[in-house]
Amino acid sequence: HYILVTAKIDDSQKDYNFLIDTGGVTFIDKSVVQELNLKQRGPQAKINTLNLSGYQIENIFCFTTFDFNIFKGTGTPIHGIIGSNLMERFNVTFDFQKCHMIFSTNPISLNSSDKGLFFTFRNHPVNNAPIIKFKVNQEIMEGMIDTGQPFPVVLPFEDFEQFQKSSDTEYIRSKGLMIKWPQTTPQCNYMTRLKSLEFGSLKLNNALCIFGEIPRMLSMPLIGTDLLFQFKMIINYPQDEMLLIPNPDCHFEDNQFSLGLNLDVSEKGEIFVEGIWENSPADKANIQVGDQVITFNSIKADPDNLIELIKMLKDDHIESIYFEMKNENGIRQIKLNKI
Repeated sequence: HYILVTAKIDDSQKDYNFLIDTGGVTFIDKSVVQELNLKQRGPQAKINTLNLSGYQIENIFCFTTFDFNIFKGTGTPIHGIIGSNLMERFNVTFDFQKCHMIFSTNPISLNSSDKGLFFTFRNHPVNNAPIIKFKVNQEIMEGMIDTGQPFPVVLPFEDFEQFQKSSDTEYIRSKGLMIKWPQTTPQCNYMTRLKSLEFGSLKLNNALCIFGEIPRMLSMPLIGTDLLFQFKMIINYPQDEMLLIPNPDCHFEDNQFSLGLNLDVSEKGEIFVEGIWENSPADKANIQVGDQVITFNSIKADPDNLIELIKMLKDDHIESIYFEMKNENGIRQIKLNKI
């Protein structure tokens, strides 16, 4: 669940893919800076006009220090990130069901009488991301609205020991990595279920939660797209207000069928296993971190069709996938059934 938009930069004829990341700042890949000969000053480059489906945003200063290789595993090339330090100019509507976004400079006022969950927020001092109050296991916390990460809730590693002591829920450790951030060097992730997760009047039980190493300057709870996609989200940046309007089919599943695999693309263009949840179908099949995926359901695995494989991994209607895997012991065929 990433939010991608295509845009033209200055007078380019080519379309470039931008990730919409409310939890980040605005970046452009260095290769695009060189390709378009954008003006640079220190760690930033200037885009004169960014054309989003005919809507032009002017005078954008983008950082060039982000390593976009981290997105190879998405199966789609990503050339830039539109972050909250740019979106703060607008009222932004995310209609996830219709795959629509609206950037507007027209003044609006949201309020608690609107049909939805109303929040006032403060901005993170580093990236201007919206930060709201919510409850985890009845404890009040502040969390960042982060459309750049796919899990419902991510908590920082530094909170892990506290949660272990205060909760009797089970924790699953990963072999390798299921999610990571730039400028971090984690060895693993942890997954658990939260007894309760409360956003205003909405209360969820057994919500999925991941523990990860988040960059120090941004380290705080993150609220991601697996949760946000159940709503139409309106962020009124100028007034520090947000409204979450439940979709007609809004639902939060207690169980998500999974093989327990996280895949990535190597520098050689090979699809490999970057992470495995312990005791998952992949783990029980003795798949190892670093194993190469040769085929899936008789389809050759390569960066061009990785997105198809990722969709199959996330599709609850697909109960099993056939893999051909390769490691130092040779090639083997495996059928993995989701649980």
